[in-house]
Order: sequence, then C-alpha cells, then structure tokens
Amino acid sequence: MSMVFVSSVRTPAARSFAVFLVDAVVNAWQHLVARVAESGKAYEPRTPEELIEWANSYEATQPSYAADLRAAALHAQEIAGGAKYN
Repeated sequence: MSMVFVSSVRTPAARSFAVFLVDAVVNAWQHLVARVAESGKAYEPRTPEELIEWANSYEATQPSYAADLRAAALHAQEIAGGAKYN
C-alpha cells in the first residue's frame, strides 16, 4: 500500500486556483439555471412579421387561427403606418 502525504501548508497559488474553480462552477451553474428558465417560457411574437410566421406554421392544422393571426398582423402594420402584408 502506498501513502500520499498532502502538505498542510496552503500556498497563495493553491488558494487562488481553488477560488478560480469555485467561481467557474458557480458561473456555469448560474448560466445553466438561466438557460433552463428561459426554455420554459412561452414565446410571444413581438412584431407583425413574427405573427405572420406563426400564421404560416399554423396554416396546415388550424387555418382559421392562422387567418386570425394574419389579420392581427395586418392590423398592427396598418396602425404602424406601413401595411406590408405577405
């Protein structure tokens, strides 16, 4: 059996490496938590163009809902002053 002796003297380099590792783990954890929280949020379109994209994605399964989305997009564009309907 072999024995390993660990020095009880803590050098500044060892301490700063340990602090670096703890910082890296904490930052990685916070990033992961933020990504998981964002993935659970429902997406809401913010522009008429995004509404039209939504309408295109719903066209095959829910044509009346797609028509409502297009109407809302057209209305928003008219209010903004530049009716650009696809």
